[in-house]
Amino acid sequence: MPPFVRVCAIASALLAAGCASTPSWNFLPSSITSGANVSLTIESDPPGADAQTSLGTACRTPCMIPVPADRGFTVTYSLNGYLPQAIQVAPRSAEGGYDVAGAPSEGYATPTGELTPNPVYAQLQPAPPPAPSRKGKGRAPKKPPQ
Repeated sequence: MPPFVRVCAIASALLAAGCASTPSWNFLPSSITSGANVSLTIESDPPGADAQTSLGTACRTPCMIPVPADRGFTVTYSLNGYLPQAIQVAPRSAEGGYDVAGAPSEGYATPTGELTPNPVYAQLQPAPPPAPSRKGKGRAPKKPPQ
C-alpha cells in the first residue's frame, strides 16, 4: 500500500473514532439530564434578573436553559431594587392537563414535550422605598450641660 493511502486510511479511522464520542452533560443536575428535555426561554423586564428554577438550574435573564419536558417546576426571579417573583411552569398535554408538580389531571394525557408558559416572562415591580427611621423623631433635642 502506498504511503499516501496509508495516511488517508489512518486519518479516516481517527476521524471516525472522534465522531463516535459525544459530549458529557455531567455538569447538569441529574433531574435535567433524565428523560426528554426542552429549551426554556426565561425573560424579565428589566433584563439582568437572576432566575432560579426549583430544579436547581439558574441563569441571568434573558437566557435559555434545558429542562425536563415531563414535570412542573417554579422559576423564581430576583433583582436588587425589585420585588422577587415566582412563576409556575408545567408540561402542556394534548388533552387533559398536568398540574405544576407534573402529575396528570383529568384524563391522564401524555405530555406533548412542550412547557407552558414558554417563554417564561416576569414584569418585575420596583421594591417600595425603605420605611423612614423613627430614630430621634418625637424627642426634644438634648440641651448642652451648663
